[in-house]
Amino acid sequence: MYRLLIADDEESIREGVADFVRQNCPEWDVAALARDGREALALAREILPDAVLTDITMPHMNGLEFLESLSDLLPEAKLLVLSGYDQFEYAVQALRLGVSDYLLKPLDTAKLVSALSRFAAELDAQALRWAQIETLRTNTQKTNELELQSYFRAALLGEELPALSAANAVFAQEGTSYCCVLCDGLDAQRALLERVLEQRLYGAVRTVLLRLGTPPRQAVVFCAPRTARAGLFLTLSHALTSIAVSCKRAQALDVHFFVGCIAETPAKLELSYRQSTQARAYAFPEQAAPVTTYEDVLAGKLLPCPEPPEELLRDIPAAVQCGSRAAFVQNCEALFAWFVEREIRDATFIRMCVLRLCYSILKKPASDMPMSYYEFTNFQQEIMAAASMEELRACFENFVSLYWLRRQGEKPPRRILTERVSEVVQAHISDIDFSLDDVAAALFISPNYLRQLFKQETGQTFTEFLTAQRMQHAHMLLGNPQTKVCDVAEQAGYADSRYFSVCFKKFYHMTPSEYQAAALAGKA
Repeated sequence: MYRLLIADDEESIREGVADFVRQNCPEWDVAALARDGREALALAREILPDAVLTDITMPHMNGLEFLESLSDLLPEAKLLVLSGYDQFEYAVQALRLGVSDYLLKPLDTAKLVSALSRFAAELDAQALRWAQIETLRTNTQKTNELELQSYFRAALLGEELPALSAANAVFAQEGTSYCCVLCDGLDAQRALLERVLEQRLYGAVRTVLLRLGTPPRQAVVFCAPRTARAGLFLTLSHALTSIAVSCKRAQALDVHFFVGCIAETPAKLELSYRQSTQARAYAFPEQAAPVTTYEDVLAGKLLPCPEPPEELLRDIPAAVQCGSRAAFVQNCEALFAWFVEREIRDATFIRMCVLRLCYSILKKPASDMPMSYYEFTNFQQEIMAAASMEELRACFENFVSLYWLRRQGEKPPRRILTERVSEVVQAHISDIDFSLDDVAAALFISPNYLRQLFKQETGQTFTEFLTAQRMQHAHMLLGNPQTKVCDVAEQAGYADSRYFSVCFKKFYHMTPSEYQAAALAGKA
C-alpha cells in the first residue's frame, strides 16, 4: 500500500475524505491527517508519504506554501489539491509546484478515486521500471570496473592519473562534468547504493563507487557527458534527496549525502572530494539534511568551548566606535582565526559570541542606537541562521558596515546575495518555466538553503520577488503604446496573456491596456 497524507483545516472534510479513501481506494493507506500546512509539513517529514492531498486556504501555512516546502523534502511525491476556490491563479501556481490534479469543493469523489488510482498505477509502473533496470544492470557486465576505481581514486587523491583503456575512455572525454559525493548510512550496503543510484540516474549519469578515507567510507564519482555544471548539480540534488527518502521509507535507513563542487575535468576532482569531506566533517550529524553541499554548511562540532580572549571582546567594539576599519578588520580576523586554531566548531557557541559583540557595539554610549529594531532583528536572525564561519563573518561585517553607514546618515548597500539572485533573474526574465531551482543551480546553492537565506535577507519569498521583477519588466515594456500586450506577457515570462493581465492588475491596480492608455495620455 502507498501512504497518503491529507491536510485540511475543516475537520469534517478531513475526516470524511479519509474515511472515503479507506473504503474505496484499497491501494492507499491514510497515514496521517493535518489541520494546517505547518502540521502537514512536520508529518510529511515523519511519515514520508507517497502522495499528498491538501487544501489551499489553511492557517499558519497555506497549501501552496506547504507544497513549495515539500518539493525539496519529497521531490517524487504525487500532489493533489482540494480547494473551494475556482481561481485560475491558484491553479497555475499549483501546477508550477508539480500538482497533478486540482479538485474543487464540494468534492467529486469519482474524480478523487480516478486521481488516486492513476497515482497508484504510476507508482507501480515506476517500481516495475526500477526492477527492469536492476535486471539489466545485473545482466550487464561492467567494463573494467577495477580500472575505473583505480583511475578515479587517483583523481580524488590528487595523484597522477593512469591511462584508461579504450572501453573506458568515455569516462574522461571532453565536455564531461564530474562530482564527488560521500555517502553515510550505506557503508555496509554497497549493492543497495548501486541499485538506487542506477534506478534514479540510469542513462543520464554514470557512477563509479569506491571506498576512501579512514575509516573507509562510500564515495561516489558522478560523470555526466555533455551536461552543464549547473544541470548536473540540480540533477544530483533531486536524485540524492529521492534516494535518501526512499531508503528511509523502505529500509528505515538514515542516509545522508555530502556533495563537493562540480569539476570540469578528472584532475579537478581532488577539490570536489576535499569539499565533500569537509561538508561531512563540519555538519552537525543529527541536523544534517539528506543532501548537504560544501556551500551549505561549515558548522562545527559540539565541544566544550573556552571563552574568546578578553582583549578581542573589548577591542572589537572599541574599533567600531572609533570608526577604525583597519583595527576592526584586524581584530575580526584574529577572533575567527582563534576559533579555527582552537578547533571550535560549535556553530551555536560561535554565533552567540558574535551576537554578544553586536549587543556590546549597540550598548556603547556613542552609538545612540543608529540601527532600528527591525534592522537589528533581521541581523540577529541572519547570524543565528548562518551555516558557515565565512557566512557568519560576512553577517557580522555587514552589521558593522550598516552601523557605520547609519551613523553617517547613509542608506545601506544592497546585499550581495540579492544582487546575484537579481542578476540571474534578469537574465532569464522571459523564461516561462524559470524557478528558484534554476537560480540555485546557477549559484551552486541548494534550493532549500537559498529559499531560507533569501527570505531572511529580503523579507519576501522568491516567488514574490520573481513576480515583482516580471511586473516591473512588463511595466517598462508597456511604456511603448505600440507594444502588444501578448508580446509583453511573453517577454515577461507568462505563457497566458490573460493570466498576465490578472497578475498585472493585482500588482498595479490597472490592466495592461489601461496602463498603456494612461501612458499615452501622459498620466501613468
